[in-house]
Amino acid sequence: MRRFIAALVLLPLLAGCGDDDGGSTDRPAAAEPELVQTLVLTSAGGEVAPTAYLVDDRAQMKAYVKTFEDRDDVAAAIQQAVGEADDRDGELAVATIAIGCDVPEDVSITEGEDGWEVHPGKVPDPKQECFAPTTSVALVELP
Repeated sequence: MRRFIAALVLLPLLAGCGDDDGGSTDRPAAAEPELVQTLVLTSAGGEVAPTAYLVDDRAQMKAYVKTFEDRDDVAAAIQQAVGEADDRDGELAVATIAIGCDVPEDVSITEGEDGWEVHPGKVPDPKQECFAPTTSVALVELP
């Protein structure tokens, strides 16, 4: 009888043992991707494409900056924006969202088959003419 009672007393204690490190098992949900900043570059050229290029990946950044006419200025503008982005939990990426007279105010960020894609929002009042075309580059944070 004593063994049975001892087993009943020890069972709840033993049930709590295991490989648990004592940390919380509740993990925060993955953060949503978000627009950090839109860089507006005058006469920079480039190509509009939804593909998001990771800022920390040298090969991706080299391929991305190669599409612009003034590569050094574009690279410097991206570096400055990344420096101003504060501490972020996710990865920073860039994508060219528009070339022309208008700068989209918002973007939609989706995960496609080939990676993250950034699409410009609709410009509410598009301009018919401008002095010089601008290239809009979205700096986004990805989870």
